[in-house]
Amino acid sequence: MGTLCTLQNLTLTYPHKTIFQNITFTVNEGERIGLLGLNGHGKSSLFKILADVIPPDTTVPPFSFDKNKNFSVFIVPQELPILEGVSLSDYFFEFYPEFKIIKQQLDQINIKLTSGNDDFDSLLAKQTQLYEELNKKGEDRIYNSYLSYLKFFGLTDHTQTMSDFSGGEQRKVGLALGLSAPHELILWDEPTNHLDLETIDVFEDELLNSKKTFMIISHDRSLLNNVVDRIIHIQNGKIKSFVGTYLAYLDFLKEAQREREKELDKLSNYQRRETAWISRGARARRTKSKKRIEDYGLLNQKIRELKDQAHKQVELNLKNLGRKTKILVQAESLGLCFDNKKLFTNLTFKIARGDKIALIGKNGVGKSSLLKLIMGKLQPSAGMVRCAENLSFGLFSQKRENLNPEETPWHLVGEGIDFVISNTGEKRHVTGYLENFLFTPDEIKRPIKTFSGGEKNRLQLAQFMRHAQDIWIFDEPTNDLDLETIGILEEELKNYSGALIVVGHDRTFIENVTDQCWLIHDGGLEIFTGGFSQAEMFLEAITLESDLKNLAEKRNSGSIKDKLSYKDKQRLLVIQSEIEAQENVVTALRTQLASFDYNTMGKENSQSLVSLQQQINHAEKKLDDLINEWVSLEEKSSTT
Repeated sequence: MGTLCTLQNLTLTYPHKTIFQNITFTVNEGERIGLLGLNGHGKSSLFKILADVIPPDTTVPPFSFDKNKNFSVFIVPQELPILEGVSLSDYFFEFYPEFKIIKQQLDQINIKLTSGNDDFDSLLAKQTQLYEELNKKGEDRIYNSYLSYLKFFGLTDHTQTMSDFSGGEQRKVGLALGLSAPHELILWDEPTNHLDLETIDVFEDELLNSKKTFMIISHDRSLLNNVVDRIIHIQNGKIKSFVGTYLAYLDFLKEAQREREKELDKLSNYQRRETAWISRGARARRTKSKKRIEDYGLLNQKIRELKDQAHKQVELNLKNLGRKTKILVQAESLGLCFDNKKLFTNLTFKIARGDKIALIGKNGVGKSSLLKLIMGKLQPSAGMVRCAENLSFGLFSQKRENLNPEETPWHLVGEGIDFVISNTGEKRHVTGYLENFLFTPDEIKRPIKTFSGGEKNRLQLAQFMRHAQDIWIFDEPTNDLDLETIGILEEELKNYSGALIVVGHDRTFIENVTDQCWLIHDGGLEIFTGGFSQAEMFLEAITLESDLKNLAEKRNSGSIKDKLSYKDKQRLLVIQSEIEAQENVVTALRTQLASFDYNTMGKENSQSLVSLQQQINHAEKKLDDLINEWVSLEEKSSTT
């Protein structure tokens, strides 16, 4: 595994904030890196430094950025630019300036060729030269790959512009750009925001099959655990590296936290003894060494550092109004149409006190519209919705429409006064209340426009949770939130006793906080009382049904030859035993991984973990290949 790039002596500071402090790290070829850290602590900044978008601070010793000769970077940003008048086919060129310049020159030549007023032969020669230059740079291959991925994700009308698309469709354009990019290092910034679960699964498969080196910022724990083999964690201006899966890293953190707690307890006992010694007065201090007094100061500093390293949590207090009415919302034969297009029809359901519902479905099927119908913000085309008297809703929206970018957190939450009354009835100073959401006293006086997307979401949580509600609705709550905050929100919602609706694509999150799942599918509503895991089986069945339908169409068109040769028949006799043997290999390797000792992650242990993970990946791929071969043989066998 060769070295792709190395950053040394990296420091980056902004007024009142240090992002990085003298850090060094290396990216190796073929690595799949998950980038973690609290919102606003430097994840996106690190991407921009790697792509030479922003320069680091000038320091002594100086910053150095060593790259291999083929090093190149492509960033897929969290928010893609909305360019009016730029078609989807031309949008590609906005990310390849060298291609855009040549294309503009070609467009000018084509105009002149059409007008017939210039030297035809020289224009033709220049056109040929430019096409050869594009071909040499690989434009045709990259561009066709981009168009192919657009089609793969269901975006077939390339005359449309980004403003014509929903948030999920815009993200699909980002996926097409990133997956078709030929660069050595691909940087993905929250690539799955707004995507439906089916598209996330497809994207995950593409990443697993890719040989590209990539770094990914994501709050989707399932995605991280499935696709990355190294974790980089930004904490307090430093970078920590861990070789292994995301879940393995969580285990490592838990053990490290236990060790910190033991050390803190030991240091605290030592501090009590030293405090007693120091407090004996001037005479005792004269008789003891100066070094012991200095060590006492260092001891207190070390204890403070250990406390700072302890997992700081967002304090959430989600409350319901304590309403005694059992049925809060009831809908009968509910239907909704837009521009003669039916979103859904004949939906009948109830929401009772204590229900925790996951609302899922593909982008554009009507999830947000159904929420508006439930809240009374939209009138149905058919049927009716009845709500309990004076029912109140709390809506945590992914759009952050309630945040004025020029306002400060102090004025947003405090509304011009120094104290707030939280939803628990407690009177709190604005500063103290916002500190519960990990905002420092300096930050709460800054304009909201200076905060990162995740910090804005955390701020919206602070505003959102000031009031008790009958039904809490979370629309994509994990978008842009850091994993630490997601974990705390998850625990809060698990323990919440009121009614809850969560719209989201974070599989781990919705499985952990909800106990029933509503799926909008084919204009109807499928309700799974067994929760998301039950709905997943239904989704897999839908996918299988679709695959079988496509296969039948191919057979009918004669595109598949069904003849089973003698060699195929012999292979079919033995392949099942090979599959069983390979399944045993995978199980044994996974058992070995589950018992791996993460307490001592030295170089040798890290290499062993990487080797074990590679063995598992290889064994699982071999198993997949065998199963695919068996399926193909069975399909041929069934028609002979």
